Parts: sequence; structure tokens; C-alpha cells
Amino acid sequence: MADGGTMVSRTVDSRRCLTYLMNENAEEALTDALQAQVVSPEWPTALYLQVYLQAACLFKLGMETDAQQAFKDGTTLEAKKTNRR
Repeated sequence: MADGGTMVSRTVDSRRCLTYLMNENAEEALTDALQAQVVSPEWPTALYLQVYLQAACLFKLGMETDAQQAFKDGTTLEAKKTNRR
């Protein structure tokens, strides 16, 4: 995707999210997890990776209910995709 002449990588936000999460920066990780879905909503890898990374970030932030909902949403989306095949 081009944004003002700059190429936006599908994986940059995902990789940065994981790095932030590993370095105990859950708020920044969550921001990048959400951004990755905005940049490439049609990319299946982003969908799975980001839903589960979002859930991990939410757990780290003490938002267990939201994290559990993210896991449920991810499981539902995965089941729908599997059923379409």
C-alpha cells in the first residue's frame, strides 16, 4: 500500500508489536496490533496474528475480559474462514 509516496509493509506493525510486547511495552504493542489490521484488513495473516497479539497485549494490560473476547473473536473468524474452504 502506498501512502504519500511511502511503501507501507504489511509486516512492520506486526513485528514491532511483537517486539514491544516482548519488551514489556504492552500499550505500544496494542497500538501496532490495531494499526496492522487497519493497514491490511484483507491480509489473512494480519487477521490471525493481530487478533491474537491484541489479546496478548490486553492480558498484559490487565484487561482480561477484553482479551478473552479477542480470543473468542479470533476463533470465530478462523472457524468462518475454515468453513468457506
